[in-house]
Amino acid sequence: MELSIDRVRGGVRLACAASALLSVLSSVGCAGGGAAIVPEVPPTPLTAAEYYPLQTGWRWSYDIEKDGQHILAFYSVVARQGDSATVQAGNDILTYAITPLGVAHRDGNGVGDFLIKDPLSPGAAWTLTEGKAQVLSVGQQVTVEAGTFKNCVVVEETRSEPIRIVRTTFAPGVGPIAVEVSVQDGVRFVTTTKAILRGVTKPGQDPLAM
Repeated sequence: MELSIDRVRGGVRLACAASALLSVLSSVGCAGGGAAIVPEVPPTPLTAAEYYPLQTGWRWSYDIEKDGQHILAFYSVVARQGDSATVQAGNDILTYAITPLGVAHRDGNGVGDFLIKDPLSPGAAWTLTEGKAQVLSVGQQVTVEAGTFKNCVVVEETRSEPIRIVRTTFAPGVGPIAVEVSVQDGVRFVTTTKAILRGVTKPGQDPLAM
């Protein structure tokens, strides 16, 4: 990006994701490529961690619109050690924790705010620093630049100082495919940032395709 999805999601620093956000991806195509239709993923059982694959070699590209500017941003998983994954986002290094409950920011040696967390059912919620997150919907079919994705999960984060809403759509075996940040301006919310998945490269594919 730079903007990182963590910066985007925070309006400017929430993950991606999100913080963030991301292995069922053979036919999605390489990052930067045209639209593809992803094979249908069995609706159950899928865990939160399956919605953000963070093995070394995953790469994503995003079209970002922020404050009237358009940016092409790139992310790549550059290291994975145990339950920790390191993502390069422009000049930023982002660290995530992969836990039995889902994917979270790494907070020192501990676990910080979750980007996506089990159970993946509408209305499920968890606490964030200065806010909360909840699952808005599951089982959605969503089309973006990178293709059409089935069985998507939408997570909404609400935070204060400033009051803002970050809505992230996760596709199974892919990660965040859309992020929208809205900030309260008086009595209404104004969308300040959008990030849309342009392409994805899974481990073993030619990274030059990005």
